[in-house]
Amino acid sequence: MKEDICKENSGLSTKNLKVIALDCDGVLFDSKEANIRFYSHIMEHIGGPAVRGDQHEYIHMYPVRESLLYLTGGEGPDFDRALEYVKTIDFGPFNRYLTREPGLVEFLRLASTHYKTALATNRTVSTIELLEQFGLRQYFHLVVCALDVANPKPHPETMEKILKKFDVLPRNVLYIGDSKVDEALAKATGVAFVSYKNPALEAQAHIGHFEELRCLFPKDESR
Repeated sequence: MKEDICKENSGLSTKNLKVIALDCDGVLFDSKEANIRFYSHIMEHIGGPAVRGDQHEYIHMYPVRESLLYLTGGEGPDFDRALEYVKTIDFGPFNRYLTREPGLVEFLRLASTHYKTALATNRTVSTIELLEQFGLRQYFHLVVCALDVANPKPHPETMEKILKKFDVLPRNVLYIGDSKVDEALAKATGVAFVSYKNPALEAQAHIGHFEELRCLFPKDESR
């Protein structure tokens, strides 16, 4: 880790911590294959160009509407047809390509016991269904997806809803994300940021496994 997230000089000490917020794709799940298959299916349906390798990172970070605008080249017939088709899609078949991150359930169990927990994601209608399918909904006190805000991440609105809901200050929040969008959200709102499996991001700490955040919990429960 860049710093020990539990020490005073890390920018967030456990005595100030009240809320742990997490991104979904790339943090709760390895979802890149599922995203690629999802958008490839849509583009094939509308007769558009195949999703290219250099587009994978963008569609991993941004909501459906923005991703479709990006893939179709902007507003127009292709975008309109793609957006309409999305409304008819069953997300279930694509969820089988998701892989839950190691140590996630135990981390969420402890986090939701000792702190308030929130999901801050650019997913849309699939969010709750996905959490319920994988047995994770019970661990979140608040879920904020792209449908719950006028301006999705990296705009501050998602985090501002979390701060307002729990009546806390930015210094009381730890946010775990994996992308430039998450980094920008943390910077814009002043919350402490932990980068998950992405050493290229600017963060208070970098982790590769949820085990590295066990220090956030009482010792008798962190073994």
